[in-house]
Amino acid sequence: MLFHSFQFAIFFPIVYVAYLVLSHKLQNRMLLVASYVFYGSWDWRYLSLILLSTVVDFLCSHGIETTQRAKRKKIFVTISIIANLSILGVFKYYDFFAVNFQDLMGNFGLTVHPYFLNIALPVGISFYTFQTMSYTIDVYRGKIRAAQNFLDFALYVSFFPQLIAGPIERGTRLLPQILQPRQITLEHTFRGLYLFFWGLFLKVFIADNLAKIVDPVFASSGPYDGGSVLLAVYAFALQIYCDFAGYSFMAIGLGLVMGFYLMENFRRPYFAKNISDFWRRWHISLSSWFRDYVFSPFYMYISNNKRLKGLSYKTRHGIAFFIALLVAEYLLGFWHGAGWNFGFFGVYHALMIWAYYLIRNKWDKINLFVQIFLTFNLACGGWLIFRASSMEQAGDMFLSLFQNFQLDPQLDLAATALKIVLFSAVLIFVQVFQDLKDDTFIVLKWPLPVRFAFFAFVGTLTVVFGDFGDRPFIYFQF
Repeated sequence: MLFHSFQFAIFFPIVYVAYLVLSHKLQNRMLLVASYVFYGSWDWRYLSLILLSTVVDFLCSHGIETTQRAKRKKIFVTISIIANLSILGVFKYYDFFAVNFQDLMGNFGLTVHPYFLNIALPVGISFYTFQTMSYTIDVYRGKIRAAQNFLDFALYVSFFPQLIAGPIERGTRLLPQILQPRQITLEHTFRGLYLFFWGLFLKVFIADNLAKIVDPVFASSGPYDGGSVLLAVYAFALQIYCDFAGYSFMAIGLGLVMGFYLMENFRRPYFAKNISDFWRRWHISLSSWFRDYVFSPFYMYISNNKRLKGLSYKTRHGIAFFIALLVAEYLLGFWHGAGWNFGFFGVYHALMIWAYYLIRNKWDKINLFVQIFLTFNLACGGWLIFRASSMEQAGDMFLSLFQNFQLDPQLDLAATALKIVLFSAVLIFVQVFQDLKDDTFIVLKWPLPVRFAFFAFVGTLTVVFGDFGDRPFIYFQF
């Protein structure tokens, strides 16, 4: 059930009308049922997985809170982590590693026949396992009390606006909003409707139209023309932003009209001044998750290692920072999919961030617009790796940028470039104003005639030129 589908256009108004007339307790119960219906519409069999994750973390969190022994607390949090990573590992990565193991044994002349699951990836599994796992870790760290009501906790895990592709909400943010009565205001309703409208425009007008430029280039087996590759990478950079940010804006908007405040997930990442700033603006809920639950603990572990105690603080910090960054970014990249290119995507960004910190005294003195331009192109280098079907394809495409860069008129590159500009013009126009004022809702503060003209224009583009097909959001596959 896609947000821009006819089914959702029927589903949400029914849910919302019921939500408005019910008491707080019944709102929560109805939202839980609606969330399970929403998730079950993809494949009802996978409801068992989300229920399993919910039960394990509910029990583990209570085990942590009710015991006074540190060792037992550690056992419960370990059970939670192992259970969630096992669910994720089996359904997302098992077949990938089985294939690679088979190929590896083949290189040694050994024939093996591992068992393959051959099942579709459960939608949203990477998001809700990380969300519920972070809750148990936060209970272990003493940042939040364990939820007392199982049904309220189940709603935290399965809340349908952000269930499939985030934002990945912490228990410290979303659970209190579930436990306390929510207030619906006219201002937040308008803001929620605006965010949903804007996200819909980003998805169906920009992202899905740009996909028609991107997909043929990456579907080709080569040889590649550098000009076509460059335009496809630029188009994909805009496509993946509009696709994923579009989902996030719609999810946040749906939450707002019901009185929920979901965290900001994108903050104009292509206006970032450096690659580290990029990750503070891109998929904020995931990058902050890896910062808090992977990078920071691993950094502290390495920096406190006895073997490094004899080194100076600066040297110890540099070693710990680099290793923790490399591990965290590799896992962040690999989180996106079962493919070595995703892992290398993470390594690429780790090296770019590390390089920035080595030269930041000089980088930060560069003209601001040059910083933004260079950062965008560095990010696009990562998107080439990310979008490629294999490392071999990524390598061939990268080489084509230098060895076979032709502006072949038969490829109609000028027309393609013009399409990219036209599809992204409104986005860039709006984000310039948003970034100047650092205000996501700047459009709502424009004079009434300007707002009316803007919404009429964007609405017309969406309805007339939007692609309302069954193309799922890109991050549904993660």
